[in-house]
Amino acid sequence: MPFLFKQERRKKLLMIANKGSLGNIIFVAAFLFLILVPTTNSLILYTATIVITPQQIITISDPDSATMLVAITAESGADSSATTSADILNLLVDDDTITGGKIIYNHPGNNKDVCHWYRLNSEPSDYFKVEIRVYFSALEVIPYDWRIYIYQSNADNINTGYYIDGSSSATGWTTIDVSSIIDQLDGQGFMKIRLISSMSNRNKGKIITVSEMEWILTS
Repeated sequence: MPFLFKQERRKKLLMIANKGSLGNIIFVAAFLFLILVPTTNSLILYTATIVITPQQIITISDPDSATMLVAITAESGADSSATTSADILNLLVDDDTITGGKIIYNHPGNNKDVCHWYRLNSEPSDYFKVEIRVYFSALEVIPYDWRIYIYQSNADNINTGYYIDGSSSATGWTTIDVSSIIDQLDGQGFMKIRLISSMSNRNKGKIITVSEMEWILTS
């Protein structure tokens, strides 16, 4: 009889222990539910905020103006220091991907450069992303290294401290994100960049031809 008593007592103790464990599980589950629900609601609200503000992308198939600067020191010279300049806007908006305007570093004969500038009369701060697309119809060396400078507010001098380097290994369209430098013209009501050949031995005396140009603006 003492043995049976111990067995029954042991069963009761086990049952009490099991109930205690179940109570703990219910308590933990309820606690997690209280924590997760507010977090889940905040995520839903955050997602809704993103959905109701879609991006707007505008492609402008031609700049307001475009000019080829001839016999200039492309990395530092002002537009007004070029020996000659030529309006190339019509060449860049005629849907002709063969003819265009050349860019060259260290032109044979005068040791000067030929480069382009492109201008759009839109306020840079209205957009969080600004890109340009250029169609390279000819590259005399591959890869061809290029550089883009942003202009100062006087629209004549480039800002030599702000530029983007890149290279192209084939003819065709190249998209260049200029957002990181275009904000230097915030508040000026226009955007203007200079596209030049990088000053490298590989590029020396070699021509790259641009036949089309576009601006892509994302707000």
